[in-house]
Amino acid sequence: MAQNRTKSVIEARESEWNSMPSERMFPVLTAFFLLLLILAMALFSEGSRFFSSLSHAAAAEKGVLDLRTRDWKPNETVSLNGEWEFYWNRLVPPDEFAENASPLPMQYFSIPGAWNKTVTGGQSRPGDGFATYRLKVLLPEQADEMLMLWIPAMNTSYRLWVNGQEVAEAGHVGTSKWSSVPQYITQTAAAHTQDSQLDLVLQVSNFDHQKGGVLKPIKLGSIDMIMRSKELCTGFDTLLIGSLLIMGLYHLGVFAARTKEQSVLYFGLFCLLFSLRVTLLGESVLTRMFPDFNWTLLLKMEYLTAALGIPLFALFFSKLYPCESSRKIDFALCAPMLAYSLFVVISPTTVFTPTLIVLQLFVAASIVYFMSIITLALLHKREGSGIVLVACSIFALTIVNDMLYAHELVHTTDQMSGYGLLIFVFSQSILLSTKLSRAYINEERLSAALTELNTGLHDKIKSHTLALEQANEALKRKNDELSRLENSRSHLLSNISHDLGTPLTTIQCYLEAIMDGMVDTEDQKTRYLQIIHSKVVGMDRLIEDLFHLSQLEARQVAFKMQPMQTRRLIELLYTRYELDVRNAGLRYTLNMKGTAAERGMFSTVEVDLERLHQVFGNLIHNSVKFTPEGGSIDVELVDDGQGMLCRISDSGIGIHPEDLPYIFDRFYTNNKSRNTKTSGKGLGLSIAKEIVEYHGGRIWVEGSDHQKGTVICFSIPLAQVKE
Repeated sequence: MAQNRTKSVIEARESEWNSMPSERMFPVLTAFFLLLLILAMALFSEGSRFFSSLSHAAAAEKGVLDLRTRDWKPNETVSLNGEWEFYWNRLVPPDEFAENASPLPMQYFSIPGAWNKTVTGGQSRPGDGFATYRLKVLLPEQADEMLMLWIPAMNTSYRLWVNGQEVAEAGHVGTSKWSSVPQYITQTAAAHTQDSQLDLVLQVSNFDHQKGGVLKPIKLGSIDMIMRSKELCTGFDTLLIGSLLIMGLYHLGVFAARTKEQSVLYFGLFCLLFSLRVTLLGESVLTRMFPDFNWTLLLKMEYLTAALGIPLFALFFSKLYPCESSRKIDFALCAPMLAYSLFVVISPTTVFTPTLIVLQLFVAASIVYFMSIITLALLHKREGSGIVLVACSIFALTIVNDMLYAHELVHTTDQMSGYGLLIFVFSQSILLSTKLSRAYINEERLSAALTELNTGLHDKIKSHTLALEQANEALKRKNDELSRLENSRSHLLSNISHDLGTPLTTIQCYLEAIMDGMVDTEDQKTRYLQIIHSKVVGMDRLIEDLFHLSQLEARQVAFKMQPMQTRRLIELLYTRYELDVRNAGLRYTLNMKGTAAERGMFSTVEVDLERLHQVFGNLIHNSVKFTPEGGSIDVELVDDGQGMLCRISDSGIGIHPEDLPYIFDRFYTNNKSRNTKTSGKGLGLSIAKEIVEYHGGRIWVEGSDHQKGTVICFSIPLAQVKE
């Protein structure tokens, strides 16, 4: 009876699922997917290709881009579009501009744009050739002294100078095909301002592509904004490559398990092919990994991946919707594209690049054909046709946008198809999940029957499984702890061998001198013994610091945490070192800021007071060491009600910029300007960093100027409220 009742329930569920029109689910899935699309675009909005072309439009006029009247913001980028000075068939160096403000002959040319469309002497300019561009950018006084340029790939090689200093080069600029070397790569370059202006000189040569010149805008902005934009673009490319690669391998795995689903095979191959294509476009992940990658091979791969994608897509749709597809049209699309691929392989770049329009016409025809197939499938109520139609429509629109951008008919971006492709790929994953869900119903029916018959066995397995999971978690924790201990031991041994070699050698030499009778007088012997004693004391201190640091890294130190008000904490830290600082002849002050501090409602943090004394004391003693007599050390507490920030500023000798990223690394003492007065081993800041991070905070250098001082900060989060 129980088995019959279970069977009836399962059959009812299966009947309900099968009777549900599958089309009812598609609007819900589509709305959910579009919501994910909006969120993804919002994530990449400030630095993505889609929005970067729409932001902060500025136009140069007659070789000058005047930004002095603009409200310069640190989070904005400016596209250096508009009229640049243009010197055709001349590679003018920057020093020639310094001698002669307007070397002749000179024209004005709008960037971005290929120089093919311009007319010189009544004739259209060819794609091959070389030229020099020049632009003056006038900046507002409040603009950063250090800006950065984002330089797109150009056809096909270039050199760029800013204020007479070469900042970027791709390939080799030449005056003939034999003297020039093409390269496809995007770059960023620092732009140092002089008198609030930039003088950009750009040399471009092209003897390998149909179009020559600067086809994408050069962008100017703060270092943080440009790097963030580049990282976001690279991140999206990496996301797309990874998604396509994973989806391709996954679908091939599904096909290996079920060879009847040939549409899965073609879609998997299409994903793998386009994962390769994405590495060639945008930020060109492939050339970033291999900067010397052959340019001709890269361009051929770009055309081949586009051409071969059409046959794979046609075969995919012919297997997905065989009743709506046409074999004749499939053949009419596949055969020419295979022939075109062979043509690309055997032809030089100057021959097949002008045929891009042929490839794009076939792409357009394919889009019309594929959309008609999906529309018919939707009318015939095929499974999944609704969401496929929405995804393909978005994908088709993005492809059309890229083709129009390639012919300079729109000014958005040429990488919109990446978004469309991502949408289409994930729509297929939704369809595949739907199919698998149906298959799971049969499995659920069998599992339910087995559950009724084996309830007791299931409970036993469940209890044993829970016990195994708990044991596995305990074993994992022990393993992590052993791993940390092993790493700590390894670091300790390597560090001891790193810094004990020199003092041991010195001690050995002095002892051998005494043993060999080379020390003639008692005074000399006493001096030698004093040196040996100082070395031994230094080694003892070093070993103690190393052991303490290793314990901190392995989380083997017991912290005595206690809640304290930020005001009480900073006063205890400040007063302990007041006498030391003033005895060194330095001015020592304490200030309290922040919204919570101003209201007198100081926050509460949970800290180990003695450990924080170790952090604070290390920072204060470093400031005392490197601040000359008569200077100052200022301690500042910032309590905004969301956490505690302690800022220690001195007027000392400062830290070299090249040393800033490494000062918290153990044994890093390369800063010669700060090591002339001390023989420190570079462990104090490493220990301080471990203690602060144990508290859940962080420590960093906020700023440092040569001979003007250093500002180091550390933060501690608020104490967690216990319910």
